[in-house]
Amino acid sequence: MQLPKERKNCACNPRFNLKVKTGTEVNIKQKYRTEPCLELRTQNSELGDRSQHAKEREMTTIRRFCCNDLLRFASVNLDHLTETFNMSFYMTYLARWPDYFHVAEAPGNKVMGYIMGKVEGQGESWHGHVTAVTVATEFRRQQLAKKLMNLLEDISDKIDKGYFVDLFVRASNTPAIKMYEKLGYIIYRRVLRYYSGEEDGLDMRKALSRDVDRKSVIPLKRPITPDELEYD
Repeated sequence: MQLPKERKNCACNPRFNLKVKTGTEVNIKQKYRTEPCLELRTQNSELGDRSQHAKEREMTTIRRFCCNDLLRFASVNLDHLTETFNMSFYMTYLARWPDYFHVAEAPGNKVMGYIMGKVEGQGESWHGHVTAVTVATEFRRQQLAKKLMNLLEDISDKIDKGYFVDLFVRASNTPAIKMYEKLGYIIYRRVLRYYSGEEDGLDMRKALSRDVDRKSVIPLKRPITPDELEYD
């Protein structure tokens, strides 16, 4: 399908658009993915709370990641548990899987967080993968990571028709593991010495609608080594 011309006032030119309010599900335009950006609006429920962060929560914009964002998101990666990569790595994802690379902004174009992923695999292993998701410290506890994860899951489910979404997390990162479990992910398997420093990684998965029998989330009974992974 030939895509319409991009809007002149937006450099992102994503192939889909959606708007949600707090507590609602994300809806994706599957047929016409042509709108230039995604806006996610959250309303402050407590009248009179006009702090800076409250104002920023009132209007959060989530849009496709652009090349210029590579120069602006360093502060989001300050968390020691956030994996960082070289510039060519980010550019590869931006070129190959643009639908899976999004950034969240507060008013004033302040980067709040981002998510980066891809789609890969064959047959019943066809799935979406979360390579990185992180939120700046001052914007946490606002369910922003959940909204970014839901977006990637919807793309994997409704557009690319994947069987599941997976991600890897350090076995010692208990807060992240608990967050993913609240989002419906299960520990599918342990990967021995997956991370630098000889730390094990946990492969966590969430079945999508195409996996009717939920075969993709039946946990393995033994740990594996990185050499045994079917895909990277």
